[in-house]
Amino acid sequence: MITRCPENHPVPQFAYKAMTQEGRATTGQISAPSEPSAVSILAQRGDFVTDIHQVTLSSTAKAGGRGAVLNAVFRGRGRGGKGRHVAAMFRQLAVALQAGLNVITALQVVRDQTSNAAMNDLVSDMIERVKAGDALSQAMRRHRDTFSLMQIAMIKAGETAGVLEKVMSSLADFAERDLDIREKLRSASIYPLVVLCLGFISVLVILIFILPRIMSTITQLGGNQTLPLPTRILLGASAAVRSPAGIAACLILLVGLVLLIRWMRSDDGRPHVDRFKLRLPIAGEAFRRVAMARFARTLGTLTGSGIQVVEAMRIVRDTLGNEYLARIVDRATAEIVHGRPITEPLAESGEFPELLVQVIAMGERTGQLDTLLLTTADAYDREVATTLQRVMSVLPVLFILALAVVVAFILAAALLPIVYMDFGV
Repeated sequence: MITRCPENHPVPQFAYKAMTQEGRATTGQISAPSEPSAVSILAQRGDFVTDIHQVTLSSTAKAGGRGAVLNAVFRGRGRGGKGRHVAAMFRQLAVALQAGLNVITALQVVRDQTSNAAMNDLVSDMIERVKAGDALSQAMRRHRDTFSLMQIAMIKAGETAGVLEKVMSSLADFAERDLDIREKLRSASIYPLVVLCLGFISVLVILIFILPRIMSTITQLGGNQTLPLPTRILLGASAAVRSPAGIAACLILLVGLVLLIRWMRSDDGRPHVDRFKLRLPIAGEAFRRVAMARFARTLGTLTGSGIQVVEAMRIVRDTLGNEYLARIVDRATAEIVHGRPITEPLAESGEFPELLVQVIAMGERTGQLDTLLLTTADAYDREVATTLQRVMSVLPVLFILALAVVVAFILAAALLPIVYMDFGV
């Protein structure tokens, strides 16, 4: 990305090829006021420049434009795509570090293997920062929109303990498992929502456009004959939807829905919404098990990497995907600081399963908290898969049945007047 000076003019960009002090070839781009300044900066890093030239503004703008679009896709709403790239990066770094490569070389290998432009830019920036003297965790911290607090904390712990390759492998396992759970949740929710939305739209189309034309013909043929109750109910609903008052009510409902969504996403509304999710029949159990699996796996992974329990709990709260449970974890963390065991505030909340509480208590007594939590997380993952399968088999059927009842009522309301006329009722 082109940096800008205070006068809003872009600082020149120079593409270079150089040799490191270890004799390895390296390439990249650097911002500097002039070519000699760029060579001087690279020399201070220990890179011997073999070729350097200024990147033209037009080519930089084109590359930047393309990179900006891809970067928006990478960092924006496509969380699933970003998660896959991050998981792949951790796995590649783990393999490279286990093979004996240093951090910079491992990052260069990852950059050369990625086909995603935004990921390439991100890794290139991390390489530059590590070359400039930053630790890998510090380079990652500058990309908080991509790397979570948990990932950064684990990398820092691995650097301190000298077991970065093991931590990187654990992060890759965690990211892949979490991505798998997210994909299952997404698959479980898409089909029911599609059925519900299509059914709602279909009913609206019938009430507003199709039913009035059918019923006008039927009422003309029936004369003054009293219409059946279902028909009168349906005609009343259709007239209400199409009337000025009905349109105003729909607009008010739409505005209310927008305000409700904004409240649901606010700091005040999210805990209430997330608590409601846990109370839902069938789906609520799936939400709870997913949160418990994340809690157990994240806490187990962090404590196994040498991070203190209090710090680990502060990181765990952001991985649950449920703000109501996260605030319970916040209260538990505050009480742990004052000397209480982890299990007591979790058990008092009534939201954490007894099994998980007992596992944590046993782990604290035996000193195997990380091992027991990861084993429990595996068990919860299997339960999540079973629960999601149950949700997938039940929810669509319920929605389809509800839609069938509505359609049957509409058909009955439309056909009953014809039946009444045929039989002279």
